[in-house]
Amino acid sequence: MKFKISNLLEALAPLKAKKVNFGEMIILSFLTREWLQNKKVMVNDVLDNIERYSTASINRKLKNLKKSEVLLFSPGSDDERVKIISQGKNYAH
Repeated sequence: MKFKISNLLEALAPLKAKKVNFGEMIILSFLTREWLQNKKVMVNDVLDNIERYSTASINRKLKNLKKSEVLLFSPGSDDERVKIISQGKNYAH
């Protein structure tokens, strides 16, 4: 398959107009994959499985997704310090 950079730029243009954060897209992609496998996902799972971003950056992106109600965080049943991530009311996949 021959790939052209112009096709990539054309595909990305609408995303830039909507101010989509690619780091957040990576996080949501990971979460969606896990949820489709009926897995319970904790914040530490995201931190451990997403590379190329620091833990501080991932935590900031998670906080932004929580603030925009894309994600919900609930305390774990055994340990309230553990946060389980679920879909918020503004989540769309």
